[in-house]
Amino acid sequence: MAEKNGYQKVDSGSYRKLDGDDVIDLGTLFWNIIQGFLKFWWLVILLMAIGAGAFYLKASRIFYMPMYQSSATFTVLTGGASTADSGNGTYNFYYDTTTAGQLARTFPYILSSSLLTDAIKEDLGVEAVNGSISAQAISESNMITMSVISQSPEDAKAILESAIKVYPDIARFVIGDTRFNIIDEPTMPDEPYNKPSYRAQIKKGGLYGAGAGILLICLYAFFKKTVQKPEELKSAMSLTCIANIPEAPRKLRKQKDQRWIRMKDDRTPQAFKENIQSLQIRISRELEERGGKLLLITSTMPEEGKSTLAYNLAAAAASHGVKVLFVDADLRKQEDRKHLTGEIGRGLASVVTGKCTLEEAVRNEEETGIDFLGGSRPIKKVQQILNHSRFEAVLQEMKERWDLIILDAPPAEMFEDASILAERADGILYIIRYDMVQKRRILDCIQGLEDAKAPLLGYAFNGIPVHRGGYGYYGYGRYGYGYYGYGSYSYEDRKKRGAHD
Repeated sequence: MAEKNGYQKVDSGSYRKLDGDDVIDLGTLFWNIIQGFLKFWWLVILLMAIGAGAFYLKASRIFYMPMYQSSATFTVLTGGASTADSGNGTYNFYYDTTTAGQLARTFPYILSSSLLTDAIKEDLGVEAVNGSISAQAISESNMITMSVISQSPEDAKAILESAIKVYPDIARFVIGDTRFNIIDEPTMPDEPYNKPSYRAQIKKGGLYGAGAGILLICLYAFFKKTVQKPEELKSAMSLTCIANIPEAPRKLRKQKDQRWIRMKDDRTPQAFKENIQSLQIRISRELEERGGKLLLITSTMPEEGKSTLAYNLAAAAASHGVKVLFVDADLRKQEDRKHLTGEIGRGLASVVTGKCTLEEAVRNEEETGIDFLGGSRPIKKVQQILNHSRFEAVLQEMKERWDLIILDAPPAEMFEDASILAERADGILYIIRYDMVQKRRILDCIQGLEDAKAPLLGYAFNGIPVHRGGYGYYGYGRYGYGYYGYGSYSYEDRKKRGAHD
């Protein structure tokens, strides 16, 4: 495929950008983080509770190991016997900055040496020292605090006393003769030094849990990469956005089994109606210029409002006196009928296989004037229907009898059905729903459709909320377009969900 100015040309004559798909929009990222908190706030609370509980258990008797600490503080005298009192073995006090620095450097080394450990074991008459020894020197002084930590309070005190006793003999080979002038005597600890603070541990665990939750939400926002602005697609493909459809309220339902927003409903926002009318005029003009009548409408995945827009486009065209046939071409699902007539009937598959005529299968909706063709149950062998020898003849008969035929096709990402139908259509309208599908998935599906015979007329950006204003769009609460219900492409009737595609 040819390249031009950083774009890759496809067979239909449009281009898609080869780079720049991974540019990070900080505004969108910040918005995704906010939306992530609104959507997954419960995750932060859950991880806070888990973290608090885990740290509480860690501090409790289940994992808690009491440790005892015995400490002593002393100054270190260095030097040799005085000339006057050498017979008594007294020491001169000798101290300067150099000596203090030497003490600070050598004390930890001597404490960790095997010589000191062996001397303590010999002094105590044990095979292993049940504790750890540490020391802290006060800066620029000869004052030392030595500590021993052990599981036994008796061992902690005994090891500390032994270390103070044998240390001068071991240190003589490193810093010369030394003597300790004890300031604080070693004492027997009467309680663990690591006595847990349950409140502090719970707070600490809660903070760790909250931090983990916030991190997960930020990662979710970073890797989300759904399309939230038409501008995001402009840099990746040349396909034109021909409509910006605002979201409409979910409550627009006339009855329990009626889940489609309708142009004829007085409660439907005027902005929704106006944008549908504008889209219908644009589509009619595009088809007229190409001398076509058959429009295929598809999307990347379920729940993008494809069927709702297809139906309302048909209603808008019918309101202008156009003779319209609305066809449920999603043979694997076939749920459009229950939103319209509510009756059991035969659809496209029955007509193609000759089980009934087109005239027998089509039903008219009096409210809008739309003629409708759709079955009542899923078709298993869809490929056989779409590749049937009579399929072309049925489509040709439709073109002879109607001014506009709208095929409500299945999502393009799931099966090849949409691509097969696109070979027989006169134009394709692609539906992209706000903040639902990653850009890469959309581009892959569109590129697959661009290889088909029918031209892509453009895409409709659907379900734009008011809080993402700045584009001149409208918003009216949550979506009312509903669910598509594929899952693992099962056909269960999920009536608990608020809306249907």
